[in-house]
Amino acid sequence: MSSVPLPILFIMAVFFTMWLVLRKYHKLEQRKRDLPDLNAFLYANKLTEPRCTACNAVDLKDEGLTHGKDERRIVSCAQCNTLLYRITPPAPEA
Repeated sequence: MSSVPLPILFIMAVFFTMWLVLRKYHKLEQRKRDLPDLNAFLYANKLTEPRCTACNAVDLKDEGLTHGKDERRIVSCAQCNTLLYRITPPAPEA
């Protein structure tokens, strides 16, 4: 058998699993941050009103970028969960 003790192998497996989970989460968050804004989304897809580009549904849902009450919103399809665009509030004027 191997010369590495079983508890060390278990700890290594836990850390590797957590690394994989965090990597997947980071990729999802980066995809959310890279979404186009509403105007760019409409222009790129030649649409006049927002709708899902994957399933053509008009039912959309929005959620905060980092938490539920975040002003930066991510809009996705309510049916197929495709990420569509982001809404960033205008900067406050001084």
